Amino acid sequence: MLELYHGTTSVCAQKVRLTLVEKGLEWEGRLLKLNGDQLDPGYLKLNPNGVVPTLVHDGNVIVESTVIMHHRVF
Repeated sequence: MLELYHGTTSVCAQKVRLTLVEKGLEWEGRLLKLNGDQLDPGYLKLNPNGVVPTLVHDGNVIVESTVIMHHRVF
């Protein structure tokens, strides 16, 4: 299962969402409001940079949008 932590105003998150749709992948969204919720200790455990997007694929965390876009999902 793919879990995407994203925000509606993040250009980097928009690129990743488009890529996931273009690849025809099913994913579950975790929408952040980006009003400080990205600095929540629970989220910072996933992404210490406190930014979006963050992709979790089978327990593996990927935090850079370009890396996420090139991530191979099998």
